[in-house]
Amino acid sequence: MKNKLYIVVNCLFAIALVWFAGCTKDVEADFDCPASVVAGETFFVSNYSFNAYYYIWEFGDKSYVSSTANYDDALAAVNGASFDSALDGFWGGSKEDYDYYIGQDPDPVYFKYAGEKKIILHAYSKNGKKSCHKTKYIKVINPSSYTITSLELQKINMSSWDTGILSGEDPDIYFNIVDMNGSVLYTSTTKSNVGEHSLPISWNFSQTLDYSSNYYIKFYDKDDGVDSDDNMANCVFESSYLTPGSDSFTWTAAYESIKFTVGLSW
Repeated sequence: MKNKLYIVVNCLFAIALVWFAGCTKDVEADFDCPASVVAGETFFVSNYSFNAYYYIWEFGDKSYVSSTANYDDALAAVNGASFDSALDGFWGGSKEDYDYYIGQDPDPVYFKYAGEKKIILHAYSKNGKKSCHKTKYIKVINPSSYTITSLELQKINMSSWDTGILSGEDPDIYFNIVDMNGSVLYTSTTKSNVGEHSLPISWNFSQTLDYSSNYYIKFYDKDDGVDSDDNMANCVFESSYLTPGSDSFTWTAAYESIKFTVGLSW
């Protein structure tokens, strides 16, 4: 009797081992990301999924930036379905509104624009039979300020200024940064005798500005003596022109009568 019981127990144990070995463990998708970031600020997402082999990330903003995703890797991720057809069931026809990344962890990510953004992680088992997804929201806010670190003047109208006919000198150019109330926030040094062939000319400086405000950048020809300085150009500089996190911005007037580039830090 004991021998029969021993045989039965061993058989049941062997069957249990085969059953457990043949089972696919449940996939659990999980990741971590900041609750809030500034537009243009890079951040990382970290994958903490269990029992998963393939991953597809969805970022709900076309300004998402990462390295080039290898979409072919998604073929096996969804049991042989193509990448596009696999995503059809997630958000219907909204694929065009999202960016995607295939792999364990995306490269550093940033969003250009403020708002509430959705990040979704889809995790799959190796054979594609088990899957799970996790959704988190991240608040993206506009920066409070930015700093202009340089200005390079590439083109400006020279036709009506000191052309050398009387004084033998070309314009002596400087600029002011002025707020909408007319207060001068910054005055540059003067570049003397700037002819058309002298351009571009550049200034390095540091002036922090409020991202929620707009400004004028005004260029002048400095005149010594009784004459007042001649206003060569007034440029409305709107903060909304800028992409948060960008390191430069080029301002061009209609017909390119004036063109300059500012360096930026955030």
